[in-house]
Amino acid sequence: MVQAERTVFFDVGNVMIDDDPFLAESFRLIYEAIPAHSLKARPERFWRDVERLMRSHGHAAVERVGSRCLGRNWPKLRKRIQSHLADVWWNLVRMIPGARAALEALRGSYRLGIIANQPPQTLDFLEEQGLLPLFDVVMLDSQYGVGKPSADLFRLALQEAKVGPESAMMVGDRLDNDIVPSRRLGMRAVLLWLDAGEKGWRPEGDWARTFRKILERLPAPRWDSLPVKERPSAIAREWGGLPPAIEAAWDQGP
Repeated sequence: MVQAERTVFFDVGNVMIDDDPFLAESFRLIYEAIPAHSLKARPERFWRDVERLMRSHGHAAVERVGSRCLGRNWPKLRKRIQSHLADVWWNLVRMIPGARAALEALRGSYRLGIIANQPPQTLDFLEEQGLLPLFDVVMLDSQYGVGKPSADLFRLALQEAKVGPESAMMVGDRLDNDIVPSRRLGMRAVLLWLDAGEKGWRPEGDWARTFRKILERLPAPRWDSLPVKERPSAIAREWGGLPPAIEAAWDQGP
């Protein structure tokens, strides 16, 4: 039975769709653009910087690595990377194992929604996978002109769902984009942190395999420096553990 008004919103990247192939491709294009004579073109130095910045900045490491390695040439290459990723999106996109079964089970207890920074073709992919009908509300930054971590996208989602923040929850993999902004609005939030091996990507080639090894070494985000009211209400390390984490989060105050 669906519990009255309770709505669980989900991120998409690294929650339903694996972001890792897109990150690997982004770093590859950055590396190829570094002048060959530069010390930054040394593979061991490049990968060391990637791992260090992935640990400290997560997805934002692409921006940091690009700026650090390419300087004033980075803005131009950033646009090229964005265009390239759009062209190869369907070749890289992969569903994370376990997501479908968990979402179908949760649909029986809650209303479901999406709040995500994703391109429009994400909807086509989710429909192709048979998942789109599970969601009552879908808010993508590419459709509404505002993205996370802005509170505006969360407010729009709450308005569309016709629920207050006290009756809503956010599930995502990022503290900065998912957990903190939703908690500031008074929502509950669950951090879903999947190890690289849980997401199903089977990298091919030395480049992708090297990047995968970095991903396997990354720890879950730390939130001990965050104010208590901005921390996750609960954490799950696999899709199978998400339903009990959601239940535990509802038992806490917003």
